Amino acid sequence: MEARGESGGGAGPGITDNLQKAIDDLRKAGEKATGDVRSNIDAAIQQLRDASGSAASRAQDQMSEWRETLAGATEDVRKELGKLAIRAQDSAEALDEIAEELKTRRDSLGGE
Repeated sequence: MEARGESGGGAGPGITDNLQKAIDDLRKAGEKATGDVRSNIDAAIQQLRDASGSAASRAQDQMSEWRETLAGATEDVRKELGKLAIRAQDSAEALDEIAEELKTRRDSLGGE
């Protein structure tokens, strides 16, 4: 999955990592809690897991749709969309990942 902010799909650390940290923090708090507080923490952990899975699924679906759209687009349209995607980035880390992907792709095309 590579939606912006998703881990493991090309987006580097982001939403998934933040959700996992929240789950870990709640789990630690839950280890010390008792009764209703522990039940509420366990419920919150499950809600975070559900939300994380749902967000990841939606991101995968959206990326799949974009891939299909790009596959049918002209080269000019793909270039313009690529430029828009680059301009939409708001971190040097994201731009570094894109630069590495561009280098890999250029190399696979024989350095054109």
